[in-house]
Amino acid sequence: MTTQQNQMREAVIALSPVQSTVQITKELNMAGYNRIDRVDYQEALIQAVQARKPQVIIVTSELPGRKSMSEIFAEVATVSPNTKIIFVSKSIPEDSILNLYLAGNLSAWLLSERSDRTLSLAIEAAEAGQLFMDFMINKAIRNLINEKQSVLTNSNANFGNLELLTEREAEVLKYLCDGLNYKSVAQKLFISESTVKTHINNVFTKLKVNDRTQAVLYALKHDLESLMRATMNNHKQSVI
Repeated sequence: MTTQQNQMREAVIALSPVQSTVQITKELNMAGYNRIDRVDYQEALIQAVQARKPQVIIVTSELPGRKSMSEIFAEVATVSPNTKIIFVSKSIPEDSILNLYLAGNLSAWLLSERSDRTLSLAIEAAEAGQLFMDFMINKAIRNLINEKQSVLTNSNANFGNLELLTEREAEVLKYLCDGLNYKSVAQKLFISESTVKTHINNVFTKLKVNDRTQAVLYALKHDLESLMRATMNNHKQSVI
């Protein structure tokens, strides 16, 4: 046997108890996955990912649990940074589409009505470190960006506005870019949810944007992470 044949290739399938894994398991087996675990609620998914560190997980929007998919993606990234996600959704959630799309561990996003025909392409994308999207999701994302495009071209919006943010405001905005909701941000920073909302309102005012999507687009456009790193380095130098 070759080294590749001997290597344990693991995947986790996460879906509701009434959903079948037959087709998904078949596609994973054909792709060379020789250990496939199934879970049927969110907490079990995180536990399985933390324990097994699988190469890929396939998760559906019907997976029972209290957390949003954006939060699940973020938790998976925390416990297993190299695990890739193939997401299968029943519909396109307008309120979280951008956060899901921007998740660094997302390798494919399929719509369930066509997932049987596109799953093999999604698995190939995960293997190659690429991103595969259902054409309807691509269209929805383009429409959303076009709708919010004014925030990127508005003469009142410029990189200098990011520098107006306090360190905590920038941190809150970074978590929003990672797909966390207000409650999760509050838990991460050990502050109240109302305090998070206050920070967010300040961010909106300083960046001259109207909503979360515009704020996230603005942060991505002007490279918030680089600004935060530069601020931290300047702080360290001033302390020295």
